[in-house]
Amino acid sequence: MNVLTRTCPCEKRTATEHQPHRSLVLASNRAHPHNLARLRTLLHRRAANRPLVPITPDEPAEPLAHVLGHPQGADFIGPGADGLLRAILTEALTSKIGVSWIVATRYDVNALWADALDDTLLTKLSSRLHVTETLEDAIERLEFKADTIAALSIDHRPLTNPSVLWLASPGPDADVVHQTLQQWPGDNLIALIAGSWPHGPTHFINHDGPRALPHQPINLPSAQESATQLRSSTAYP
Repeated sequence: MNVLTRTCPCEKRTATEHQPHRSLVLASNRAHPHNLARLRTLLHRRAANRPLVPITPDEPAEPLAHVLGHPQGADFIGPGADGLLRAILTEALTSKIGVSWIVATRYDVNALWADALDDTLLTKLSSRLHVTETLEDAIERLEFKADTIAALSIDHRPLTNPSVLWLASPGPDADVVHQTLQQWPGDNLIALIAGSWPHGPTHFINHDGPRALPHQPINLPSAQESATQLRSSTAYP
């Protein structure tokens, strides 16, 4: 942002000469105690009659799964990736809104929690956390749910439901997982990918959280725009 500093053309005038006539009148009026009393009374009346602005509670924060998710799936890499995935899933399991259920393989659950999630706790969470033995089992469960949604849809429009989270580490089966995402009716299936994922965005997570974005806007030039900027920077004046 360019900051323009304007210089007054009458720098040689005295302070009194430089003030507008109205300012001089107000300055002389402020010298009278009677005027000061009237001004205080007027300000008090305005403050008393001013309508109160209602204070509304802060809006609830958007779930992390919605902030970081993507319709084509999003993968998380880096030293803090597991911690962020745990934060997303913990929020989804403890919140009563935003996410209806989660599907994940036992391998992926163990990779994030190891022995911290024992069978007793997994049983208590089973209504919302569906743990399958293999990736194929998870896909079959999602396909069955997709068929159910399609059967209950009205005029071929899928029902509006809270989001479903899918934690997966597909590896060489990335194309199969992506195909399942594309065949899902609606846009409420959020795939959280641990590891490489060629179909959607990649979030690099540091030890202390997601890498912060630059504060300034970033222009992504085309090849021609970049070449034009380079030519301009190397041109002689």
